[in-house]
Amino acid sequence: MSLGLETMASCFQGIIPATLYTCSKDGIPNVAYLSHVEYVDSGHVALSFQFFNKSRRNIAENPRAMVRLPDPDTGQTWRLELRFVRSEDSGPVFESMALRIEAIASYCGLKGIFKLLAADIYEVLSITKVPEEPAMRGTVNARHAPADAVFTTRALQDLASRIQCANSLEQLLDSILESIEQVFGFTHSMILLPGEEDGVLVTIASRGYAESGVGAESRFGEGITGMVAEARKPIRISGLMRGMLYAQAVRKRAQEEGLCPNDRRIPMPGLPHPESQLGVPLLVRGDLVGVLCIESDVRYRFHEDDKNAIELLGSYLAIAIQNMLMRERSETAGDDLPAARETVAPGSAPPVARHEIAFYGSDELIMVDGEYLIRSLPARILWKLLRLRQDEGRDEFTNRELRLDKGLNLPEWKDNLETRLLLLRRRLEQTCPDIRLVPRARGRFALQLGCEVVLTERP
Repeated sequence: MSLGLETMASCFQGIIPATLYTCSKDGIPNVAYLSHVEYVDSGHVALSFQFFNKSRRNIAENPRAMVRLPDPDTGQTWRLELRFVRSEDSGPVFESMALRIEAIASYCGLKGIFKLLAADIYEVLSITKVPEEPAMRGTVNARHAPADAVFTTRALQDLASRIQCANSLEQLLDSILESIEQVFGFTHSMILLPGEEDGVLVTIASRGYAESGVGAESRFGEGITGMVAEARKPIRISGLMRGMLYAQAVRKRAQEEGLCPNDRRIPMPGLPHPESQLGVPLLVRGDLVGVLCIESDVRYRFHEDDKNAIELLGSYLAIAIQNMLMRERSETAGDDLPAARETVAPGSAPPVARHEIAFYGSDELIMVDGEYLIRSLPARILWKLLRLRQDEGRDEFTNRELRLDKGLNLPEWKDNLETRLLLLRRRLEQTCPDIRLVPRARGRFALQLGCEVVLTERP
């Protein structure tokens, strides 16, 4: 082979479907489209075994096959002559292919329907350049051309400098996403951290979206973020399948028609029609600190070098986030000062707005004027603060007193209180800006109301 498979990385992203040609022992040919061809090593590729029963029967009778593999960057098509070697239903190659398929299926709520049965390993006997065809001329879009290298030493130094200047978890997360856009050029990104419930991630920060989606939850195995968290491996998807997007549109229409129940979940931030997604687990010594997800409306936006660099970057970001959480907790643990008590001044100007805030005890969630705000621990915290303000006239509180309150049921280990307070503050800013949590000092904050509130407790 004059051309090595390792130089054809863009061909293995599934942006333009490949074509598989097989032939039975009687000489009857069969043609099937492939959504994805997996690179294994310099001499082998893997094809997914899902629905191609005729192709599989032909391979059982005649182990030779041919694949036509287009390059989305140049429009050039390559012909690979193959020989079947073995079929794998476990191992790194199978897991990588299965993870990609599951992520796409889960993206629109179809996880478990599209399953990889096996990864068929083929030896590549030859690689031939296919003469240019008229149908392929002009199909290469400049937006799909390989981008210049963005992960330069200077760019990484800039990111490190921004992160080191952060004085709080909120500043740190915002600095990370701002750097990903301004330094590396990726305009749509989000960070999710573990929620109160096991197996759930919560969106804490996002950038580039019309709706921030702060507070949106992603369960393990759900969408690309949930799949990354479950597998603890990076996932890159280029050229999302149109069939999957169609299925998602059908599901959305059913929800609009009232055929799907409203589960009171905050919608995840995201592009309407993403073409490229990259999710990276943020791990520290095997512990999942969070998930970073970047997406684009450009096909093949994340090249192999991007994936490797962001995966390496994720380790650094995970350590920075974990250290900030530990710092904030340690600096507030010894705060024994009583919270200030500031009685609301009588005779002040009447509030300009009035909101009904209802706490539903059985579901542990808060509704503001009938609209969902937040649930679980952040809901319990907000309800406690509002009741203390109403009953005692208090406006200022400390993280320490929240930790010592047994009624909030904080976990004894890794309570992530600072994360929950940040989530609550951002949800209030987005949904009900008349109610604000304002930091006063390390481990101390104030509850400020620019409205009249009516508190209602319901089962």
